[in-house]
Amino acid sequence: MEFNKVYNHERVTRKFTSRKVNEKLLAKIIQRAQLSPSLLNSQPWKVYMLTGDALSGLKKEVKTQIDNNVEPHEDFVKMLSLNWDSYPSQNMAAVGASQPYFFNNKMELFSESNNNMFNAQDVAFLTIPRTSPAWSVYDLGIFSQSIMLLALNEGLSIMPAHSMVSYPELVRKYCKIPEDELVGMAIGLGYQDNAAEVNDPKFYPDRLPFKKIYKLIK
Repeated sequence: MEFNKVYNHERVTRKFTSRKVNEKLLAKIIQRAQLSPSLLNSQPWKVYMLTGDALSGLKKEVKTQIDNNVEPHEDFVKMLSLNWDSYPSQNMAAVGASQPYFFNNKMELFSESNNNMFNAQDVAFLTIPRTSPAWSVYDLGIFSQSIMLLALNEGLSIMPAHSMVSYPELVRKYCKIPEDELVGMAIGLGYQDNAAEVNDPKFYPDRLPFKKIYKLIK
């Protein structure tokens, strides 16, 4: 696919169909993403691709946690400060306030999809070593973006979501992730359900004005 088409097509999918992705295609995407740059070629990332019965089991246990009102406790919360600066805080507040508008007051559509891991049939769980500098988080972000763009290029849809790693002990259980790795992020991969109302293209917030984020200094 032509690069601009891939890049301009990068939107999250809030509900996938039940069609699974070919395992060889999943492996191909991750292998190509290994070309992503990292500090001193540290390549801190690992990928655990969960699918089939294992993913179904995880979804069931996560849904039980949600239904029991168990508070999320992501691994990265322990590693990173969540004291946001006022600049991103204002941006997040604007999105939060506008969500009812974008979803036409149907936020339950998103909540239901989110609580069921967006019906993703294949989810990549990404980790870095527990003993990692902040640079490894940056590298993991580059690696994640590579995975998503490569997936889009193959005609797949994507959903990166921290909600899928809200209960890292369950992710470890089903992915067999050792305790010395932090569960950083998850990316749902699959095929968009075009009939799902939650995937309506009107439900996507705008980006900030370009002049607000860009300065040219001579």
